Amino acid sequence: MLHRTIRLHRKDSAFTYAILESLEGMTSYTTLSDAPGQMHRDLELCIAPGFAGEVDAVIEGLRKKFPVIELQKVSG
Repeated sequence: MLHRTIRLHRKDSAFTYAILESLEGMTSYTTLSDAPGQMHRDLELCIAPGFAGEVDAVIEGLRKKFPVIELQKVSG
């Protein structure tokens, strides 16, 4: 399982959640806790074996619409 943590602006989070929900079976995500008033959301993605390339492509597509920052990438 590959774990990635990404950061995006709070206003882009609902759209991102919908996209990630459509990837059922490829990845799941958790919104990490944040402090009140923060303008970003940190998401931890758990990517199923064999789907890293597909999830990478989706994240790159999101980056064409708004900034997505990679905070951490861990395979395990």
